[in-house]
Amino acid sequence: MKTAETNIKSAFSKVSDADLDQIQKSVLFRGIERSELTALLPCLYDEKRNYLKGEWIFQAGDTISNIGLMLSGSAHIERYDYWGGRHIVTAITSGDIFGESFAASPGSIINVGVQTDENASVLFLNLSKMLHMCTSSYRFHAHLIDNLVSLLARKNLMLNEKLTYVTQHTLRDKILSYLSAESIRQHSSYFDIPFDRQQLADYLNAERSALSKELSNLKKDGIIDYQKNHFFLKEPVSE
Repeated sequence: MKTAETNIKSAFSKVSDADLDQIQKSVLFRGIERSELTALLPCLYDEKRNYLKGEWIFQAGDTISNIGLMLSGSAHIERYDYWGGRHIVTAITSGDIFGESFAASPGSIINVGVQTDENASVLFLNLSKMLHMCTSSYRFHAHLIDNLVSLLARKNLMLNEKLTYVTQHTLRDKILSYLSAESIRQHSSYFDIPFDRQQLADYLNAERSALSKELSNLKKDGIIDYQKNHFFLKEPVSE
């Protein structure tokens, strides 16, 4: 008869070397060596699941106890208001962690959903075990907790940044504030954003038609250039 530990290790065998590469790049496991990671993960592992484009990973009204790590693909966190209006909170790309705030409050009902933008693979980790590490992984515990605190602080900064974008007085200012921040974050005037036009409109709390018009105006004015979700911020022309 298999023990619970044996069952966990058997399920964990589904995690590939490519998955481990992605896990090791995530903020949560930064600075943890590969040998340490392979010893640590079976203690935290819950399951690995694959999703098709447009599937829900979490839905508003769910209660969750695990956090997700996006191994491949992408998704976004969104909230619907009483009248059905969609508001995108943030994008999730490969290596990102999500659900940690809700998983840290057992029994709480989430008011947002997480939906895939493309086929995706997600590793689910038990947050309770992360906070109360088993004795076999005590050496890595402090490092992991430090990373978790850094992750929560980073998420808080991202929400503050979004507040900066959406509180700008004009749609043009919202767009430029967001694109400028992305350029700084990606250390380049050429960069990709994780949203299509409708998603960007929902993220900035704007109408899609108005957003498309303002982007076109910014392009005509020589301030930006773009092709789909690839953008280029132009240097001002000196007179």
